[in-house]
Order: sequence, then C-alpha cells, then structure tokens
Amino acid sequence: MFLKIISILGSLTFLSRILGYLRDLLIAKIIGAGLVSDAFFISFKLPNLFRRLFGEGAMNSAFIPVISGIKSKFGKNKSDEFFSLIFSSLLIFLLILLIIAEIFMPFIVKLIAPGFTDDTDKFILTVDLSRLTFPFVFFICLTSLAGAYLNTLGRFAAMALTPIILNLTIIFCLLIFLRTNDKVIVSNYLSLSISVAGLIQLLWIIFSLKRSSINLKFLSFQNSAFKNRKKEIKNFLILLAPAIIGNGAYQINLLIDMILASTLPDGSISYLYFADRVNQLPLGVLGIAISTALLPILSKHVKERNVIEANASISESIKFGIYFSVPALVGIFLLSNQIISFLFLRGEFSLADSKLTSLALTALCFGLPAFILIKILVVPFFANEDTKTPIKVSVFSMLLNLILNLILIKEFLHVGLAIATSVSAWVNALILFYILIKKLGYKLDKSIIDDTLKILFSAFIMACSLLLMKNLETIDFAVFNFSGRNNLLLIIKILTGGIIYLFVSHFFGIRYIDLKKWWKKN
Repeated sequence: MFLKIISILGSLTFLSRILGYLRDLLIAKIIGAGLVSDAFFISFKLPNLFRRLFGEGAMNSAFIPVISGIKSKFGKNKSDEFFSLIFSSLLIFLLILLIIAEIFMPFIVKLIAPGFTDDTDKFILTVDLSRLTFPFVFFICLTSLAGAYLNTLGRFAAMALTPIILNLTIIFCLLIFLRTNDKVIVSNYLSLSISVAGLIQLLWIIFSLKRSSINLKFLSFQNSAFKNRKKEIKNFLILLAPAIIGNGAYQINLLIDMILASTLPDGSISYLYFADRVNQLPLGVLGIAISTALLPILSKHVKERNVIEANASISESIKFGIYFSVPALVGIFLLSNQIISFLFLRGEFSLADSKLTSLALTALCFGLPAFILIKILVVPFFANEDTKTPIKVSVFSMLLNLILNLILIKEFLHVGLAIATSVSAWVNALILFYILIKKLGYKLDKSIIDDTLKILFSAFIMACSLLLMKNLETIDFAVFNFSGRNNLLLIIKILTGGIIYLFVSHFFGIRYIDLKKWWKKN
C-alpha cells in the first residue's frame, strides 16, 4: 500500500515536473536570463515559497496528526467540522495578509531583493509583478489545507494534480505571447496567470471535497465549534509554525540565496532558479511523494503504539530515498552542462547563461540525497507531534547556510550560494538522523547500511559507464549529423546509465523494483 501511494504521487508529481520544465523552457526562450527574468523570479519566489512550505509539507505535518486524532475519537462529522473551522479561520487571516502585502509590497521587495534598490527600473518592475503574483498565496494555502484533509482520507491524487493545473495555466499564457518581443508585457501577463492558476486550483480542490462527501462550511468566530475545539486548534497552531521551518529548511535556504543573489550581476537569480528546477525533479518526485505517503501511515502506527511497524516504515522510506537519490546525484553531476543545454539553450537563453547555470546545478546536486532524507526524517518527529526538534535543527542549518553564503559568495558568486545550500542540507540531515536514533529511540533496520554500500557501488558502475560513453561524442556517425545530435546522445546516456544502475543493483540483491514483474508487464 505504501509503495502504491508513492507510485501514484510520484507519477503525478513527475508529470507536473515535466510540464514545469516545458514552462521553464518557454520562460528561458522568451525572457532569457537578465533584468526582466530576475524581476519575475523574485516576484514568483514569494508565492512559490508558500506553495512549497504549505503544499508540500507543513500543512500536512501540522494538520494531519490533529485531525486524524479527532476523526478516530469522534468520527468523520466532527473532523469535517474541525476542517471547516480551520478553513474559515485561515481564509480570514489570508485575506488580511493579502491586503497588507499588496499595500506594503515595495517594503517586502526591499527585504527579499535588497540589491534591486540600486536599479529603479528593476525594483519598480519587481514590485508590480509581485503584486500580480501574491494573490496566489491566498489560494494555495486554502488549497493545501483542503488537500491535507483529503490525504487523511486516503485521497492523494486531488492535491497531487494541483501543480499540474499551475503549470498548464502558465504554459497556456506563454504560448499566447510566444512571438511577443516586449519582455515586460510578457512578464506582467505571466505573473497574472499565476494568480489565475491559484483560483482554478482552489475551485478544483473544493470540487474534490464535494466528490468525497466532505461537508465544508464557513464558520464565524461566534460559532460554538470554536469553543468546543480550543484544544485541537491550539495543537494545530503549535505544530504549524515549527513545521513550516522544519519542513522548509531547503526552501528558506534558497530564499536566503535569492536575497544575496540580488546583490550579484544581472542573471544570477535566474541561474539559481533554473538550476534548482532541475534539482527539484528527483526531490519533488521522491522526497515529497515519500514524506506525503509516510506521514498518515506513521501517524497511525504512533497512535496505535505499533513500534515495529513504525520502525519498518521509516527504514523502508530511507532506503527508497537513497536508492533513487544517489544515481540522480551522479547523473546530474556528470551531465549537468548537457542537461541545462538540452533544456534551456534556445532563444534569449545564451550559451554563457547555460554554462553559469550548469555550475550552480553541479553544486546543488551534491545536496540532493540530503534534501530527500530531510523530507523523510522530519516525518517521525511530526507524527509524534514533536516540532521543536526539527525547528532547532533547521534554524541551526539556516545559520550555517548564511555564514557559508557570506564566505563563499565573494569568491564563487552564485555558485558559492549553491555550495552553501548543499553543505547545510547535509548537516541538517545528519543531525536529524542522529537524534532520531539516539533521542527518539527508533531502531532502524541494519540493512540500510548494507543497501547503501550496494547502492554506492552500483552508482559507481553507472558513473564509469557514463564516462566511457563520452567517447560517443567523438564518433562521427552519419546518422548523428543533425542539429539534435547532442540531445540524442544525452538521452542515450541517461537511459543506458539508468538501465545499468537498475541491473547492477538488482544483481547485488536490492529488490525495491521487481524487474521480472516489470519485464513481463512491459
């Protein structure tokens, strides 16, 4: 069941990421990497940060344990009532936040992009675009809350589809303005399309609630439900704030990178954005899918005090995360320049932009296994309603990231920011791993070490095969003498490397994927 949920979430997330790359390809082609793109990515960063923090972690971590307890004790009607109560409160809070943010947007932009204040045109454009994108925060936070409730009922697909809606809306907007030469006009409509996508997502999730027979009502603060559920509301709020920081360390570190990158030459923010987008594919498909599937299952084991099953679920998740993240790291590291060229090198996105982006990607990919492990390792803490530990570790890692940023930015510019993010992620993951075993008393399966060694060796064989395949680039086959030759070679390398890794790891006894069943099925 656990792997089935991961496969559903992973498949939908993978589709979303593919559409996301098509979206970014069009952005790179039409806007490129420069003043306008930097302004747009800053304006997109703030609502996107809320989406990542709420939609891909914190809302699940804070809301699911509380409402699962209500559902198991009092039944579905009471859990529906509590959901309506939180939804109504959040709606009012977000409406006030939206009004305040729209009024004080120049001040907010100064905080997240202090380097833009020296360029008046760039600063004004960023403020205008941010005002267009910020309503997305209102819609996505409500959508995420509803999606978290659907997850407790075992309905994961509805929320997993919402990023697809976002990407399709943006792509549709970009296709309309594909031949428009005015980058500023394109960026304005592009920013507006993000908020429109948020509205469509909310309407979709409300439709999904009705399909699942969930009775959503708007409750005023005078309603008796507020008095009857004071304890549960307090628990939810206590869990929410730390969950945002504990689950969003990676995103907050990237925000810090963006703030510092605003002081660097034009294009630096864009290089980090495009590099992160590539790095997000395995992180989104694996880390978010595993953690989303693990939390309801682990919360149930904790409530039932089933220690053996809880340990087994965590161990399985860690091994699954390592199994896929290590080869992803190796592949991205060896092929980063070709991957960026394949995805973005066209239109306004130049060869120099491609090289600078690939350097940032190389630095970011080293932290990939750590990013995925953090998503998994925070789940046991949230399942036990312990939010203090992850927040302490996250704050420490963020301080480390900031210190490393200030040291490395002078010598390595935007690449130094990416290096700092990867190093701090590894520190975060290792500390969580230590506390999980020593303080929380989880006894993880010893096979994790054995499987990790086998995975590392399999990835090493894959790396050797990719290095040997570099010779293909010097072979002048007639069939390859066309404009897409390098792209074809890249696809061949990725497919061959992946197949070699799967078969070598299978040969050493790792059975996360049943190759015999897959072969018969296909």
